[in-house]
Amino acid sequence: MKNIVWSCGHILKFTDIVKADNCYLYNVNGKRFVDLESGVWCTNIGHNNKKVNKAISNQLKKITHTGFCYANPQIGITAKKLLAITDMPEGKCEFFCSGSEAVEFGLRVSRTINESKMVLAFSDSYFGAYGDAYARNSDKWYIYNRLECSCKGGEGCKGDCESFQKIPFSKIGVFLFEPGSSSGHVRFPSKSLIEKIVSKIKSNKGIFIANEVTTGIGRTGKWFGYQHYPVQPDIVAMGKGLGNGYPVSAAVLSENITNLLSKIKFVYAQSHQNDPLGATVAEQVIDVITGEKLLSKCNRKGDFMRVSLNRMKRSYPIIKDVRGRGLMIALEFTSRSEEVYEELLESGFIVCKRPGTEVLRIDPALTISRSTLKQFLNTLESIIANKR
Repeated sequence: MKNIVWSCGHILKFTDIVKADNCYLYNVNGKRFVDLESGVWCTNIGHNNKKVNKAISNQLKKITHTGFCYANPQIGITAKKLLAITDMPEGKCEFFCSGSEAVEFGLRVSRTINESKMVLAFSDSYFGAYGDAYARNSDKWYIYNRLECSCKGGEGCKGDCESFQKIPFSKIGVFLFEPGSSSGHVRFPSKSLIEKIVSKIKSNKGIFIANEVTTGIGRTGKWFGYQHYPVQPDIVAMGKGLGNGYPVSAAVLSENITNLLSKIKFVYAQSHQNDPLGATVAEQVIDVITGEKLLSKCNRKGDFMRVSLNRMKRSYPIIKDVRGRGLMIALEFTSRSEEVYEELLESGFIVCKRPGTEVLRIDPALTISRSTLKQFLNTLESIIANKR
């Protein structure tokens, strides 16, 4: 039986997927696919990870849900590890189910503290499927198009142009930053721009939120995408890779933010807030990445991929650009990306096709083997060699 599957905004038709192992998916007929999307960019340490499965099994025998009225020791254990990797040791954490929830929580906290101020964000950012971050009402948001300015060079805006000077920083109390995913296009803002924005936000006692739902948990070769910049957020929202396929997310708040909240009436409650099972999964994901040294491996594999793809770019004009950090990579074509995508799928390789663009996105698990990456690269080259 054929099903229609929605994959990163692109509709595919293939037989049901019934089993997975690390970077491999298997359909009901036994056909194997190499998953270079990591699900929906979630399974950073591989599908069906045995260590995560064991942690889930053990926790299931204890307790899965407490509700927001009761505490469980696991929440504090995992929170401490998240505070360590975000460099906010004296801060606090809240756990949820989805990245959208974590971002919305961060925004609600920020608007509670700076209620009359606007939120600054880039036009090519994606923050969530609902709420304030999805609606972006014009009276509450200032959307800056960093790709259309007069700054010279290939990085986009550096904060040296007239467009940047027009940003009404006196009215802005929050900067919500997606550090590189760029709505799936994988475009990285310049260090100069981010430094200047954060400096102005901080000078006005504003709040800096990093949306790490896609770029976090090792995806870019560091724990978080913002760590490629000389800045420190006040709030970090994360999801996806934090649960490796299990629905758990978190918002990490700095000590300064928690101190400010303690002076204001702030109430937030939902059914699956701070569930011990989700926190157990998150702890195990952090431990696997640390114990298996996956950040350094991610960087080495990512470098290998970009060198190989840039070599192809020099040989095949159909490739327009290669962008990436760690194992978050975009391959932009001049044309015919749809054909490349379909032929890769037929050959057993699943990548992400960005709707309405010529961009294919490659986000394999950090646990993928170099030999599997080589197989993909060889298949890709054989496909594009016929599209001169």
